[in-house]
Amino acid sequence: MTSAGGEVPNDRETIELRCLASMLRSDLATSAEVSGPSVDSDVEGFSVRPATDGALEVWLMHDADGIIVGLEGCPGWQMPRTPSSVDVVRVVVDAVVAGRVEVGKGWKVRSYRVALPDGTVLEDSAKGVLASLFEMPWKPRMRWVSARAYAN
Repeated sequence: MTSAGGEVPNDRETIELRCLASMLRSDLATSAEVSGPSVDSDVEGFSVRPATDGALEVWLMHDADGIIVGLEGCPGWQMPRTPSSVDVVRVVVDAVVAGRVEVGKGWKVRSYRVALPDGTVLEDSAKGVLASLFEMPWKPRMRWVSARAYAN
């Protein structure tokens, strides 16, 4: 995320994302650790790490130019800084907490799918070092399972 726009603006999106972090800290007090929001060189973000084995970590970063939400060690989904992007963040966080994320496991690759209410499916992947070094000309076969929900 490159911020040419300077510091994080004090706008509606920032306020709503900070409120989301605060709400998650309260609602998930016994089932997850919410770190942040923290500000580092014009970028603000937070992460939610579950206490439940098999549940996924979700993280968020935003700056003057955009918003990125991601799962685990994936690059995440980059979106413009708009109210509808904040809505997508909420849907992704809700899906992660409720265990409504598909997790695909393949040879040194892990993929994640999140379905949005409009039918759009967000997909992101994290590749291990060996998978990156030895790219295959075909897509590796994935075994898909559902992530675990956070315990309440």
